[in-house]
Amino acid sequence: MAFEEWLWGQARVTVKHYHSDNGVFDSTLFREACEEENQKQSFSGVGAQHQNAEAERAIQTVMYMARTFMIHAALQWGSDGSDDLLLWPFAVDHAAWLYNRIPQQKSGITPIELVTNIKSDHRDLMGTHVWRCPVYVLDP
Repeated sequence: MAFEEWLWGQARVTVKHYHSDNGVFDSTLFREACEEENQKQSFSGVGAQHQNAEAERAIQTVMYMARTFMIHAALQWGSDGSDDLLLWPFAVDHAAWLYNRIPQQKSGITPIELVTNIKSDHRDLMGTHVWRCPVYVLDP
């Protein structure tokens, strides 16, 4: 799977256990893939988001960030098509990228640092722009 390949490439870590809801992770194909890799699975109860609270909270935060990006772009630059709902997946991708690189308030560590055990200098954040703001390429 792409996530496991990324995780191995970043931190030389393998997934030993998945805890998820009963959605796509309950499919026969996914279960067989887990069995082949000797990975265990556990599932949250129906309507029991509290059993997977950290992941649910992270998803909520990313979705709120993406929604805020979309609203901000529509208010600031609505005349140039920035309020197009087809941009939603890009807003979510950008929000997830930021979420994984912004230090957590309590620990001061980013989610990427937790996975890779490599301290970030946050240079990648210094180059970010407001999502969907107009940019111009200047010829030298």
